[in-house]
Amino acid sequence: MILTTKYWGLLVLFLALGLGYSIYNQITTDNNQQFHGQVVNLNDGFGYQIMSGEKIVILQEYIPGFPGKQKFVSEEDAQKTVNLVLSKLEDGKSPVLLPSDLAKLNISTAVVQ
Repeated sequence: MILTTKYWGLLVLFLALGLGYSIYNQITTDNNQQFHGQVVNLNDGFGYQIMSGEKIVILQEYIPGFPGKQKFVSEEDAQKTVNLVLSKLEDGKSPVLLPSDLAKLNISTAVVQ
C-alpha cells in the first residue's frame, strides 16, 4: 500500500515537471520569434518594414545612412536592403546600415522627382 502511494507520488511529480518544462519551453520559443520583412510602396518610392510576428519593429521610409530623405528608387533595391537587415538580425548584429553596406548592394541613390 505504501509502495503504491510512492509510485503515484512519483508519477504526479514527473507529470508536474513535464508540464512545467513544456510551459517554459513554449514561453522561451515565443520570445525568440523570427524576424521577417516586406517592401512598402510609398507612391513616390519604396521603403521597408521589419516585423517580429505581427509587430513592426523597424519602419524605414528612407534609405538609411544617406543624408536627406531619399526613398528607394526601386522595389528591388528595397528588397536587397531588407534581406541585408534580416541577415544582420539573424546573426545577432545591429541592423544599422552604413553607406558602405548599401554600396556593396549597388543601391541607387538617385533622387526621385
